Amino acid sequence: MALEPIVAAVRRNRGRRALVFVCAVLAGACGIGVEPANDVTATAAPAPKPVAATAASGGTAAAEPLAPLSSEGTGAAHALVPSATPQTAGADAARGGTSQASPPLTSTDESSSARGDAEIDRAEFPDATFPEASVRDPQAEAADLERRRSVIGLFERLRVEAERRGGYRRDAVFAGWLYSAGQSTRDHVLAEEQLANGTWLSAYDASVVAASSELDIDHLVPLAEAWESGGHEWAAETWTRFANDSADPRSLIAVSAATNRSKGARDPAEWWPPSSSYRCQYAVDWIAVKTRWDLAVDADEQASLDVQLGQCAGADFTFSAPAPALVVRASTARAPTETALPATGRCHPAYEPCIPHRAGDALNCGDLSRDQRPVYLIDAGDDPYRLDRDGDGIGCQ
Repeated sequence: MALEPIVAAVRRNRGRRALVFVCAVLAGACGIGVEPANDVTATAAPAPKPVAATAASGGTAAAEPLAPLSSEGTGAAHALVPSATPQTAGADAARGGTSQASPPLTSTDESSSARGDAEIDRAEFPDATFPEASVRDPQAEAADLERRRSVIGLFERLRVEAERRGGYRRDAVFAGWLYSAGQSTRDHVLAEEQLANGTWLSAYDASVVAASSELDIDHLVPLAEAWESGGHEWAAETWTRFANDSADPRSLIAVSAATNRSKGARDPAEWWPPSSSYRCQYAVDWIAVKTRWDLAVDADEQASLDVQLGQCAGADFTFSAPAPALVVRASTARAPTETALPATGRCHPAYEPCIPHRAGDALNCGDLSRDQRPVYLIDAGDDPYRLDRDGDGIGCQ
């Protein structure tokens, strides 16, 4: 059989079709049995395989990669991006053999993607280092859930009322710190919060303060906020106890003067501590103080607290239910001869902390709230209510 027609065909067609044609003719002429050629018009082409190139100018064929067929047409070639794991081609088509591509690489574990990366078979990677999965302490998780439920329970019981604007005067509700056993309320808070190295941590801004003169004692719920949230109804003695409430450590806190003054009288609808890590504790303490003193929240304040509590799952904060404080409202105070404070003062001058100034000796230890006990005699031997039974200067122990 003459080879001239074959060479002419090769010159005219430098693509896959000419190659298949050459192989078919050679196989028929030489009596070589071959398997039927794949349909070259298929729309889905296998991974590229090295094939014999067309003969050039009657010379021997040279091997070069062939661009794959378009998946959208039957002849348009796309730019070839080499595979990271090229497949090996079959026998050279020029020798009359069949060309079979090796099967595509697949995962030996078809369920690995469903299991997720955390469950990769470690036996397949003996030298690899895998991070250990974090294991939550069930007891700590249960305690966190119970703590948050307790806070939310208090939060949901707070009264929601519009604030009472106007009428507030600081000097009318706060005449200064009380003294007890020679120590002012300010001194008491500083002593309670001082660290072992003699410094203080200002929780609002997470700064360390070395000098007590750089600290303010902040009313966590500001005096003006308390007035607008129900305190406008309080009797003077209740205001004195609220302003000096060292019985519950959440009521008063030592913080840097700068953050205390930036806060002013704003509630959580308008201000949060700059230190974001303290905000959960701040929200919890705010709720506790308002609960202790039977104060309301307004709608914006409630919404802001609600958002913050939603971010406190797993947060590091402490909480305990507050003891209710004795709240005496001016409208329900007893007759002046029984309970009213004298016009010249709010507290009995013989005792610390502040306790009501009643006529005669009409007050017993059972009349005092928990945060009013024990009672200290300012002058030894001066005990109009006869509260100091053992003469040690301290009554209602």
